[in-house]
Amino acid sequence: MRRTSLLLVPGVAALAVILAACGSSTQVSSGAGLSSPVAATTAGAAGSSSSAAAGSGSVGAPRSTVAGRSGVAASAAFNCPTGGDGFAFASGGDVNIQNLWQKNLIPAWEKVCPNTKITFTFDTHSANANLDLAKVAAAIKSGQPVSVDLTDNFSMAAQQAGLTEPVTVADIPSISRISPTAMAAVKSAAVPYRASSVLLAYDSTKVTDPPKTLAELLTWIKANPGKFTYNSPSTGGSGGNFVETVVDSKIPASALTSMQTTYNPALDSNFAPGLAVLKDLTPSVYQNTYPNGNQAVLDLLSKGEIEMAPVWSDQFLSAQQTGQLDKKIKVTQIANPSLNGSPTYLAIIKSSAHVKAAQAFIDWVLLPAQQSQIVSTIAGFPAIPISDLPAGVQGAFAGIDTQNLRPNLESKTSADLQKQWATAVAQG
Repeated sequence: MRRTSLLLVPGVAALAVILAACGSSTQVSSGAGLSSPVAATTAGAAGSSSSAAAGSGSVGAPRSTVAGRSGVAASAAFNCPTGGDGFAFASGGDVNIQNLWQKNLIPAWEKVCPNTKITFTFDTHSANANLDLAKVAAAIKSGQPVSVDLTDNFSMAAQQAGLTEPVTVADIPSISRISPTAMAAVKSAAVPYRASSVLLAYDSTKVTDPPKTLAELLTWIKANPGKFTYNSPSTGGSGGNFVETVVDSKIPASALTSMQTTYNPALDSNFAPGLAVLKDLTPSVYQNTYPNGNQAVLDLLSKGEIEMAPVWSDQFLSAQQTGQLDKKIKVTQIANPSLNGSPTYLAIIKSSAHVKAAQAFIDWVLLPAQQSQIVSTIAGFPAIPISDLPAGVQGAFAGIDTQNLRPNLESKTSADLQKQWATAVAQG
């Protein structure tokens, strides 16, 4: 499943249009409808970057609110950790996430708090996440010092295993800005710092009235056999989230809430109605097969082999920026239910000797300047409300609820669904 594969994009101006489609029925492409206020977001993002590069002011100075910009609330002074308390930070994902930390946020932090050094390690494609998690678990169990203090690579798995420190507003004041739902999903033992969402991409020259709801989408697929596909859920989150959305739509609300937060295999029987719907779609799916990976689906859209598919918002935008996808491919967001979106979390490892330093860093990452960097650098949704960001960045997300994304199933529950899908749909 794609967890951190946000792709690097060149600026917020192009981002504005794709995100204007999210959460609305507006049918736009990333190359159309750029009015002057939206185009100005590139300059706004650059201004935010400068602010972030300077941190939030000098050590001990008030938090910068990007002078002269509306929509950024004044905040108290940011206090760096005392005593030169550095910490080890383990991240993972694609190269854009590495660049976000290594070339942007960590250098900015070290200008603000030069005495608090970060030992940064990066796990490309999160290939060693399970091994690193096992090492942390073994160290905690044996009472040995942990080698990682903070992570966004295996944060969810560590939280679910009870290996992360709970946090409060007293520890990290900026989490008062975070959606309570996102905090409750991890029992306040990790902190979201960015997010992303799956959207519905379509060829606007062939689909003039794209579906607005899941029911309309399913009807369209059957009425247009061979023109839709999604990747197998174990090979990428765009297909995985489509499968979850269909299955979730058939699960009673009380059971679904439990399945999103707690692993209970006894509830897996609730998958059956949704899997039956997906199985019934198979004759209408492109070549009655399922591509391997998010990119394979984008390739089919690019070649004109299909007319519609679920895609990650950032991957779609990057593909249009590089010319892989023609501007005729547009995106929209369905409702009742929407396709899933999910936060990425930072978590402090239990037994860390550098908890205070890690807490301060998370607090700083959640400030408007750093959240604006996430928007402009990797096209990520911010973790804090749009109203807290500079006005130019707010314009890029007009009408979008970036905080209250529809949650995924709990990770083990999702893995169970993938296995049942492989048997009941792919092989059934």
